[in-house]
Amino acid sequence: MAVSSSTIDGLWVVLVPEGGEKVPMLARAGDDLFLLAFKTGFSARKFATETQLSNAEPRMVVANQSQAVIAQTRSKGAQGVLVDYDAATRTYKHADSFA
Repeated sequence: MAVSSSTIDGLWVVLVPEGGEKVPMLARAGDDLFLLAFKTGFSARKFATETQLSNAEPRMVVANQSQAVIAQTRSKGAQGVLVDYDAATRTYKHADSFA
């Protein structure tokens, strides 16, 4: 399934500091880069805590921000989104590619 703005509406991303601003966290899977997204704020906070990310901020993607989140991550070379990534097991619930 291809990622659209409605696909990430209501998901949570983890914002991390980069160049003086907070940006959605990306992760590498194989040779590709992906946006990390979570179905709940709890799972986003759990990921940030377990990976000891300093200054990380879980944030829900709302409809008026989803296009900007996709554009920003695509500009960094992201190929899609990994949903509910578990750092301990290095697994995720599902992945979708950007159209």
